[in-house]
Amino acid sequence: MLSFRKSNIGKLFLVLLLAGSAIAGCSKSGGESTAETPKESATGKPKETPYIEIWGNSGNFKNAIKKDSPYSKWMIDKVGVGYHSPLVPWEGGTAYIQRLNTRIASNDLPDVFLPWQGIEGTLIKQGALADLTDYLPKYAPNIWKRIPEEIWNVVRTADPSGKGRIYYIPRVELYQSYGAFIRKDWLDRVGKEVPKTKEQLDDVLQAFLDKDANGNGNPSDEIPISGREFGRWMDVLFGMYGVAMWEGFPMWDIYDGQITYSGVTSNMKAAIANMRDMYKKKLLDNETFLNKAADWTAKLNSDRVGAWFHINKNASGQIDKILEINKDVNLVALPVPKVDGYDGFITHMRINRPEFVIANKGEETVINALKILDWFNDPSNLEEIIYGLEGVDHQVVDGKKKLLPINLDANTAKIPNTFIFSLEDILLQLKIEGSGLDERTAKIVQQRDKILVDNQPYSKSIAGDGLPASVYEGYADIQNHTLYQEVMTKIIIGEYPIEKFDDFVKEWYRTGGEEVTKRVRDWYSKVQTKR
Repeated sequence: MLSFRKSNIGKLFLVLLLAGSAIAGCSKSGGESTAETPKESATGKPKETPYIEIWGNSGNFKNAIKKDSPYSKWMIDKVGVGYHSPLVPWEGGTAYIQRLNTRIASNDLPDVFLPWQGIEGTLIKQGALADLTDYLPKYAPNIWKRIPEEIWNVVRTADPSGKGRIYYIPRVELYQSYGAFIRKDWLDRVGKEVPKTKEQLDDVLQAFLDKDANGNGNPSDEIPISGREFGRWMDVLFGMYGVAMWEGFPMWDIYDGQITYSGVTSNMKAAIANMRDMYKKKLLDNETFLNKAADWTAKLNSDRVGAWFHINKNASGQIDKILEINKDVNLVALPVPKVDGYDGFITHMRINRPEFVIANKGEETVINALKILDWFNDPSNLEEIIYGLEGVDHQVVDGKKKLLPINLDANTAKIPNTFIFSLEDILLQLKIEGSGLDERTAKIVQQRDKILVDNQPYSKSIAGDGLPASVYEGYADIQNHTLYQEVMTKIIIGEYPIEKFDDFVKEWYRTGGEEVTKRVRDWYSKVQTKR
């Protein structure tokens, strides 16, 4: 049986919040989240519906999920449990973690939530998260069976006690969900082909810079390739040099025969030197390290960027927006350019991240939460999940379901959703989404679907997949890539010489990197024995 334990996590995270940026407080939920299974009254009245509070990525939706929302009623009908979720801005995870840390500091954890920036490690040690090991097989059989055993074995390594208990449910992607894209219509206008080597890429980007690649009559408004602050979302420019990167964060992979932080490798130095040259020539957006998520997205959507890196399944969003400006938009997959002496790839994390944890509030909370999460990951429900609710997500025309355009202003995000993905599942989803579309929308999804398939050959699973956050305990700057991001940025924009990278490597090892590397290699040795 689970026992509710408030622990001292509030004091711990209050200190962290005060040490960081100022965060606006948010009040407790006031007991809105009732996860206890109600008992039938002596009068024989119907049981009261249990509700749980779920936090996750709400994307760009503008509304909170209330207890009487359509999605909550949907789950009540399906599994007998409703849910609600406040509107928590995502903003690349920054706004989300600030709000979540405020709740943690006030000892008021949501019942179910997406952990971020490795906070699950501290929460596990504080006893704030439920041990799911004995509950998953019984109350979430689909999740339990669909996630491969070797992935569960990696998840078990996050247990700080060493007992191999399971405290989080991972987001599992058995296909490559990331990739690089390039504007084929731009290539056609400047008379170039899709580049396959570094030299060809440089030539193409120079043509994008010099010519009227977007065809709007202004040869000076094109940005050849762009990224975001802290070097985010430029993985292809790192990956071409064999650097393991995930959304702009250096990962751990095998270098010189041992698992090593990619941020301190000679591969990384070579990648940074190349981007320094690209930045100087203005092939790389000179506002890259100022671009926040909204700035970057606005540039993509306004038909100004020739190539970028992101989630391939989401490419349809950019195509849709660009199509409003440029009817000729044609987005295709950009191969990882070949660089002599390096084996390039796009990092594949089968364990994309911890998707959900459940607060240690008692057995009923765990069971009710697992009922909802498992329903969304039952393969027999996949088609129903894709189509969603009639009148909200789809309409019925001539007896057939037809997906409606996403209405960010009127609707809400589901929050809980499918989080176990195979290529077959994704292709089925895309097939369903692509049926019965008008000509304009069909053009969008056809481009997106081809991009997704064409990105697959460049994928490589890395050794550090599923690395637990506990290896960084006591070394927050190493976990947050603080020193790496500062030095990488300043070298690329020309404030530091490339030789500064060697000083950074020494400093990284001196300020905790040596100890963290030892922990990672110990972890990797244990994982290898279970594979």
